[in-house]
Amino acid sequence: MKKFARIFIGSVVLIAASALLIHTVSALAAADETFGMRQYVDAKYRFSFWYPRASQVTVTTGRDRRSFPGGTNVKTLAVGEPGGISISVVASLQQMITDEPNGHASPIAQTKYFYDTASDRWMVAFPEGDGPFVGGGPRPADVSKRTIGGLPMLPSNARFDATIIPLSTTLFLVVKDGGGSGFTRQLANTVAPAGARVDPAALSAALKAEADAYGKQ
Repeated sequence: MKKFARIFIGSVVLIAASALLIHTVSALAAADETFGMRQYVDAKYRFSFWYPRASQVTVTTGRDRRSFPGGTNVKTLAVGEPGGISISVVASLQQMITDEPNGHASPIAQTKYFYDTASDRWMVAFPEGDGPFVGGGPRPADVSKRTIGGLPMLPSNARFDATIIPLSTTLFLVVKDGGGSGFTRQLANTVAPAGARVDPAALSAALKAEADAYGKQ
């Protein structure tokens, strides 16, 4: 009976050790596949992005109508330390957004995007600041660059790195930093609509690019 008990206990220990080893190997494999990145999913506004696992995401909400004229900043996600990346969720029933406050500091050109329902496309204008296009009429926006989730990455003239990503014609993300990040554009590239099917090869390449940029800063 004692011999049986010893065999039984030994089997249980072996099974537990094997399970722990499998879990550890699986965790290491998962970490390797994501290059140390973690996915954040916003259930309310239905989007996701990937960020360094070592960083924290801090969420604040509000009704800021000044920062992005034409829209209301209803939520901000801060990634990492102050001065790092922020993702602003901007709602606009007018189907427009401007990347800098009115009366902002020149010579930066203020960039304004709006959706033209007649032509069914995004348009861009430059209401304030210095530059060859400032004060001119609107023109079709460049939507050639897209995230891994297929969303347009609209360029911005805002200080440091900034990208405007329309989730719809009335909801935008503004991904920017305060000068303290070297992987802002790479993070912006990982934005996708919630539940979107993303090509595994494209996701892997995007996560590796983000990890490399993060590691160099």
